Amino acid sequence: MRVHLACDNDIFPPRFGGTQRLFGLARGLATRAEVRALCVVPNRSTGATDETAGGVAIHRTRAWYTSLAWWLERGHVAPLFTADLGHRAQVGALRRALGGPADVLMCDLGMTGMLSGATDALRVYHAQNVEAVRWREAGPRLLAREHWARVMTTFERRAVATSDLTVVCTDEDAEQMRALHGAHDVEVIPNGYDETVLRPADAAARARARTALGIAPDAHVAAFVGGDWGANHEALAFLRREVAPRLAAEGGVLLAVGGASRRLVGLREPGLVAVGEADDLGAVLAAADVGLNPMTSGGGSNVKVPTYLALGLAVITTPFGMRGYAPLASAVEVAPLEGFVDAVCRRPQGWAALGAPAPAALADYAWGALGARLADRFAARLAARREGAA
Repeated sequence: MRVHLACDNDIFPPRFGGTQRLFGLARGLATRAEVRALCVVPNRSTGATDETAGGVAIHRTRAWYTSLAWWLERGHVAPLFTADLGHRAQVGALRRALGGPADVLMCDLGMTGMLSGATDALRVYHAQNVEAVRWREAGPRLLAREHWARVMTTFERRAVATSDLTVVCTDEDAEQMRALHGAHDVEVIPNGYDETVLRPADAAARARARTALGIAPDAHVAAFVGGDWGANHEALAFLRREVAPRLAAEGGVLLAVGGASRRLVGLREPGLVAVGEADDLGAVLAAADVGLNPMTSGGGSNVKVPTYLALGLAVITTPFGMRGYAPLASAVEVAPLEGFVDAVCRRPQGWAALGAPAPAALADYAWGALGARLADRFAARLAARREGAA
């Protein structure tokens, strides 16, 4: 089975939730199939044009218009998803870059213009979220925002209509795809963690991480990981306002990692250490005692939860932050936002610190297992197609 993936992000190294998901699934798919991924990246990208990682053949195509779309969104003029116009104009060249033919073509929303005409392949819309809903709830502030919300809804509905299968990460998203867009075939593959690199830190790794970050050996460290988008910025703002001062008063630290904290790097604020994006997340989070997920908005599910658990950390999350992870509920502490600070200050211990085994359900969320499961779902649909054509 040959599987082609297309996205408008660089999936390796995977630095935030969306790329962690797509690369993780690709790596798992590669245990069952030949996998090639097309990444449309800005001209400034320093990645190699061709690279193989985790068994996935990655081809990067540079495009000037993605940077233009980014600047238009930053200027509150038009949303980032207007880069779709450029992708559609380049469909022929993008298909040639992927090579072919493929048994499966799976595209993130921005690249779903490639699905039209690819009727020989199983056409898959890979939905990181129900974007029409997420955009209305947490999209950027723009001129004519209501107009762009309608455009997004139409955009995603077209992606569903031109696909044979929609892949989502929660049961809630599956129901919304059916109700909002009329999706007829939906597969739920949850978000997971990288089992090849994430594991509890030993004492030496913990000491190295704290020394590198300037954190005292005996400090209680609460970590937050979040990519650069609205819901994560809101969550980090809450942590800076409510949690960091309490931690600082008790000699603790809020460790902020990921794109959401990029602008805070170097800021001298009591109780805060900001790192920005980190290629080796495990090495940074070796300094932490507990992982925080104070999310109250957004779509899909939060890869933070299984990531923290894989590292052996205690986990504190809001009820909203547990969507998609019901089997892991007994391994985390669920606290409403009004009780979040107190939960952090109780200093819970994770399974590694307690000397306990990893939660039994955690292995099911390893990206390798999830990607292999998706490959099996693809294979079953392709077999049904062949039987129907016989």
